[in-house]
Amino acid sequence: MAYFAGIDVGGSHVEGVLTASDMQVSKRIRIGISKRSRKSFLKAIKEILDGFAESGLKGVGFGVPGPVRKGVMFWSCNSTFLENIDFMKIGKRYSSRVVVDNDVNAMAFGEALSGSIKNLLAVTLGTGVGGGIVIEGSVYSSRPFAGEVGHMSIDTEGVKCTCGSRGCWQEYAGSRGVKRLSKKHLGRAYEPERLYLMAEDGDRKALNLWKDYGRLVGAGLANLSNILDPEAIVLGGGISAAFEFFEKSMKDEMKKRLRMKPPKVIRAREDAVAFGAACMAMKA
Repeated sequence: MAYFAGIDVGGSHVEGVLTASDMQVSKRIRIGISKRSRKSFLKAIKEILDGFAESGLKGVGFGVPGPVRKGVMFWSCNSTFLENIDFMKIGKRYSSRVVVDNDVNAMAFGEALSGSIKNLLAVTLGTGVGGGIVIEGSVYSSRPFAGEVGHMSIDTEGVKCTCGSRGCWQEYAGSRGVKRLSKKHLGRAYEPERLYLMAEDGDRKALNLWKDYGRLVGAGLANLSNILDPEAIVLGGGISAAFEFFEKSMKDEMKKRLRMKPPKVIRAREDAVAFGAACMAMKA
C-alpha cells in the first residue's frame, strides 16, 4: 500500500493526514499554534512529516493560505509571516512527488474527488474567506489568484479589509465579521467558537446573530452561484461548525436572490484541506 501525506497550513494550526492509495486516512496529527510565527509553523510541519515518514511517503501535498507560484506561497493578507516559504523544497526532503496549492483548492479537489462531483465550489469560513473552483473534475488554478472569493466586494463603501479594499465579503463572513455581529447583538466581541456554544445552549441573542450571519453568507454564495452555477457548494473552515445555526437563513437568502434552483450547500469534512492535499499528491 502506498501512502501520501497531506498538510493543512492553517491560520492557527497545522494539520496532517496520512492517506493510503485507497483514499482511507490512517493517521491524523493536529498541532495548534499559539504564537503565529514562521518558526512555529515550520517546526510543526517538520514534526508532522517526521511522524509520517516511517510509513514511506510516495507523495506529499500542502494546502497553504494564499496563492502559489512554483511551490511558493507569495501572498497572504492574513498570514504574511508565511509568505515566500518554499513548501516544495520542504516536501522534497520526504518524497520526490510534491504538490503545493492554495488550501481551498486542495479542499475543493478532495471533496469533488470523494463525492464524484464534476463542478463544485468550495468556500472556507475562518479568519479569512477563501474559495476553490472545480470545473469538469479539475481545479481551476491556471491563474494564481483564482478562487479569492473573499475579496469580492458586497458593499463598495463598507468595512476596510486587510487587503486594502473595502466591503470585501471576508470582512462580513469571516471571523472579524462575526465579532462585529457579536458587538451588535450581545454588546461585546465574542469569538465564533464561544458564540457557537452559546447558540447550542439556546441563547436567543446568539441564535439571532447566526441568522444575521447566514444572510451575509447567503448573499455572497448567491453572487458566486450566478457566476459559476455549481452542482454543489461545500463549506469548510472553523466557522462552518455553526452551520446548523445559519443554514436556514443562508439558504433563504440564496433563494431570494437566485432565479435558478440554488445548488446544494453542505459542510466539508473536518480534515478537508489536509485530505485534499493528500489526494492532490496521490493523483499528481
